[in-house]
Amino acid sequence: MHLSSRLCRLAAKARAFALRPPTFAYIFLLIVFLELEESVQRAPTIRLLENAICLQHYHRQAGHDGIEERMCKIPPIQSRLAHIRGFLSLFDALPVVFFASFFGSLADRIGRRFPFALAACGIVCQMAWIYMACSLWYRVPVETVWISSLFRLIGGGPNLAIALCLTMASDLSTDENRSKSFYRVFTASLVTDMIGPTIAYATLRHSLWLPYLVCSISLLCTFPVLIRMPETLAKRSDREDGEAQGPLERTGLTAYFKFLRDWRILVGVVTVFLAQFRQNTIEVLLPYASVRFNLELGETATMLSVVSAVNIFVFLILLPWATTFLQQKVGLSAHLVNIYTARTSSAMLAVGAAMLAAAPNVALVVFALVIYATGFGVRLSILAVVTAFVSSTTETARLYTLVATTDAIAHMIASPLLQYIWGRALQIGGQWLILPFIVLMGIFILAFLTSCLLREQGVNQSETTCNDDEEPLLAQDGAALEAEHSLAFVT
Repeated sequence: MHLSSRLCRLAAKARAFALRPPTFAYIFLLIVFLELEESVQRAPTIRLLENAICLQHYHRQAGHDGIEERMCKIPPIQSRLAHIRGFLSLFDALPVVFFASFFGSLADRIGRRFPFALAACGIVCQMAWIYMACSLWYRVPVETVWISSLFRLIGGGPNLAIALCLTMASDLSTDENRSKSFYRVFTASLVTDMIGPTIAYATLRHSLWLPYLVCSISLLCTFPVLIRMPETLAKRSDREDGEAQGPLERTGLTAYFKFLRDWRILVGVVTVFLAQFRQNTIEVLLPYASVRFNLELGETATMLSVVSAVNIFVFLILLPWATTFLQQKVGLSAHLVNIYTARTSSAMLAVGAAMLAAAPNVALVVFALVIYATGFGVRLSILAVVTAFVSSTTETARLYTLVATTDAIAHMIASPLLQYIWGRALQIGGQWLILPFIVLMGIFILAFLTSCLLREQGVNQSETTCNDDEEPLLAQDGAALEAEHSLAFVT
């Protein structure tokens, strides 16, 4: 009888969850569908470009199309691939740099869902163009894939979509639990990252178009979620809705300038800029492992599952446990814990990059990736730190798109730089293949040093407090009524 009553209660809770899921469940779904597209398309995009370049190369020489993948690993093809990928990353970043502030301002004015939908549409269009350009290798230069970056003008691309997901999570969080919310939301993307490379490898064995079909379906699944989920942006007062905004305010640039006048936010942004080079390590790692250890790109993509597995442990278990322990047992503030996390993560990135450079075989590369992956918490920790300085829900999206813009600028610089270094390393050959990882090690050491400039929230706070005649950046809003219900799902 007791068991029957418990089952009835569980069934009632399940029905209530299905009828009215907490908002965090919708955010998790958006992250999963978005990250599935990002993780699945990574290796197939490289393979598409490599295949098109390879076919053009051998078609001019031998006039035949039956090319095996191992024939595409020669330096001329790999150097051209690095050149095309480097500039593609550069052009992908430009729309984010120039229009992120506009989309952030839009999200702070009308809500988070519509800008996310725009970003998803733009990503689908970009993938379609890349596939079309590579399929028409016999008619058009492979460099026409660069035109696909124009589609990022629709919504800003995946960087802004992820920033909007974190903004939604922040809307439902407080200063004390914001970092934990970020960790758990990010864990959803990491779980997806674990299965994404496997899906990419399996679909690549079938054809080059099947991975892109999976990615498109995944992104299209975000639209029913957006339609069903409630808006996380708190309703603004009639006075705020009626306030006139000039052109500069509508672009969000005014808030950017205001944020960067706070030296604490500026230090955080610089740290994020340097730490963002970690993403470009993955771009170099795939062709590096393929060339050095004579592996297929589909096989090297499975290495990314190691990064995801380690990060799931770090973000789901280690960091939340360490945060709770340091706050409750040691007595540190959440702000100081986040600063220490950022410093430790930056140091682990530097150590991991050094180990990747020194690894002589695949087994040690995997071990180096384990160390390297423990440093991926730096960005979310910095995000939690700077949000404490700008916690108004009417400015959160602009703050996070500022960070996304910083990511894009870093990517815009890092990708061509590392691809150029990788191309030079291929030309030199031998032990110089590790050159990109040596450069990355130096950059992560700088990230660690800048993170050491961050201090406790109360230090010199009076120097950075807004004057009475200025619009305050810090406006403690009351938690949304459903925040407790949503955070109960997260925690």
